[in-house]
Amino acid sequence: MKLSNMAVKNVKGNLYRYIMYCLSNAFAVTAFFIFANFVFHPAIDIKAAEGHVVARIGAANGMIISQVIIVIFSVLFVGYSTSIFIKSRGKEFGLLSLYGMTRKQIKKYVLIENTIISLLSIGTGLLTGIVFSKLFFMIMEGFLDIELPFNISIKALGLTIIIFFALFEIISFFMLFQIRNKEIVEQLKSSKIPKTISKFSKVKAILGVVLIIIGYTTAWFVEGIMVPLAMIPVTLIVIVGTYFLFTQFSIAVANKILGNEKILYKKANLVAYSQMIFKLQDTAKVLFLAAILGAITFTATGTIFSFYTESTRFTGLNTIHDMVIMQRGETLEDEIIDDIEEILKKEDIEINTVHRLKGAVLSNVATEGEVEEQFVVISNADYNKIVTSIEGKPIQIKEKEVVYSFPYNSDRIMVKDEVAHEDREANWDEIAININGEMMKLKLDKEVHGSIMSLPNLGYFHGLILNDKDFEFVIKNTKEKDLIIFNGFSLDNWRQSYKASMEIGNKLGDRYEGNFYSKVIPYRGVKSVYGLILFIGFFIAFLFFIASGSIIYFKLFNEIKQDGIEYGILNKIGTTEKEINRIITKQIGIIFFLPFVVSTFHSFFALKSLSNLLEGSLFKNGLIVMLGYSVFQIIYFIVIRAIYINRLKYN
Repeated sequence: MKLSNMAVKNVKGNLYRYIMYCLSNAFAVTAFFIFANFVFHPAIDIKAAEGHVVARIGAANGMIISQVIIVIFSVLFVGYSTSIFIKSRGKEFGLLSLYGMTRKQIKKYVLIENTIISLLSIGTGLLTGIVFSKLFFMIMEGFLDIELPFNISIKALGLTIIIFFALFEIISFFMLFQIRNKEIVEQLKSSKIPKTISKFSKVKAILGVVLIIIGYTTAWFVEGIMVPLAMIPVTLIVIVGTYFLFTQFSIAVANKILGNEKILYKKANLVAYSQMIFKLQDTAKVLFLAAILGAITFTATGTIFSFYTESTRFTGLNTIHDMVIMQRGETLEDEIIDDIEEILKKEDIEINTVHRLKGAVLSNVATEGEVEEQFVVISNADYNKIVTSIEGKPIQIKEKEVVYSFPYNSDRIMVKDEVAHEDREANWDEIAININGEMMKLKLDKEVHGSIMSLPNLGYFHGLILNDKDFEFVIKNTKEKDLIIFNGFSLDNWRQSYKASMEIGNKLGDRYEGNFYSKVIPYRGVKSVYGLILFIGFFIAFLFFIASGSIIYFKLFNEIKQDGIEYGILNKIGTTEKEINRIITKQIGIIFFLPFVVSTFHSFFALKSLSNLLEGSLFKNGLIVMLGYSVFQIIYFIVIRAIYINRLKYN
């Protein structure tokens, strides 16, 4: 029989062992091909693009970065998985040696087998990628607002086949060095060599706990610019601590249970718990790797999902006014506001409140070395009217004094704050403003933080709040062209106001260019960008999630024959099938969910650190992501348990 025929028959006979390996590889191939097919799509050709060039460049670059991540991940995943397969086949290689196969022939046999699996993975991945490409293009059309007709790029096909075939073959070749020259008897008895519990290292166990506590504490309390600086050290500390916890935890549990006679000698616990102990010890490194992969997946997905759901806050769109029209000088007509309200009513957009403020745009009198800046000036009464409506704190300003309105707030909430001198944003104590050629000096009283008007969105940054008498003087002595009326609308369902906003923008025309702002217009752009990032991130995260479960799957099914022998012993001494299945459920459950629990804790503290950086809580969105993954994990566990029990032979 030819080696190729032997390899084909072995793959067929042991398909249950390779199925998750093939599917994980196939999913990586699918994601890579879909992204490549998008990058090489004719509609994404930047030279031929008439519009949306920035969006197309950003989307294409995002796909390319994702492809690089997929390739790097595939190298690590395939290498580790192949290593597990080879290490578990000592007895098989011994039998082949006994029948006269040389070491060189065994390596060739394994290489052919891996090539068959690689071709199956690539073929399955490409077929799935082609099937789902149309759906992917339809989703991308929504994000980029361009037409993407169905297209299969020959370049994408060729690139995917070449990269993954070369990747799988190179990794398989290097993994063959694990097949070493051993005595035939030693190889045949490899599965019968008794396992021993490693010596428990109290120092490593304590070190693991200490490192985890240090990492968690740092992640919890570090703030601001220190978060990015601490991110890499904290990650490394937690990874090392997690390794020690997993490798020493199994030994600690073994010593505890084996020393408890009441537990050990109850019913079938002697065999059942002994097997569980060795499984925990045997899979410690696998569980560690699955936990780290899970933590990366949860944290990344939770962060991206938070950016998507809270994009208005992260991008500065969380202003109190959803639509603003600034009327200046010659555009101070009242009928235009009536037209706007009529358009909103026609589109079923309900207006909650309307704030209408008189004001003026003035410049400071710049001294030598200073730069002349523009300020939007409003009255104390109008300011108090707005802040009262948002449950803020009114202020009182004396004559010849001024309050500087800083449009942003450090904690991102719309509450004004009297700022201490050392925390002020204004670098002046007194300001002189130009009123129709005359200088008016005002003393800085305090600052308020948090935008009550969408000034930055209209091209203005600074705001000044004046005493009412001073304000009246300013209005009377300011040229008509510098007078303004600020109309701020708060809408009940502003996210559905895009059509109305575009119609209003067209009606206002060029006269109001730069003086009209609707939150929904930039919001749609931001949502599209973050939606695209979330969509791409989901592909990558799901790949990591499948891989973390697949690694555990490999470990379980590579030892299924030995497990069958051990469960057979339980069956012979009177343990029922129902009781054995219960033991199997507990064992597989611990192996599957222990990394999940550790991953959840890691991601919880990682999200806390990111919350400190972004000045907002990510826990709610992180919890939603974790609940979603827990559902997938439970389904995955139920399926794997059913397959495992079905394949297990102990009768």
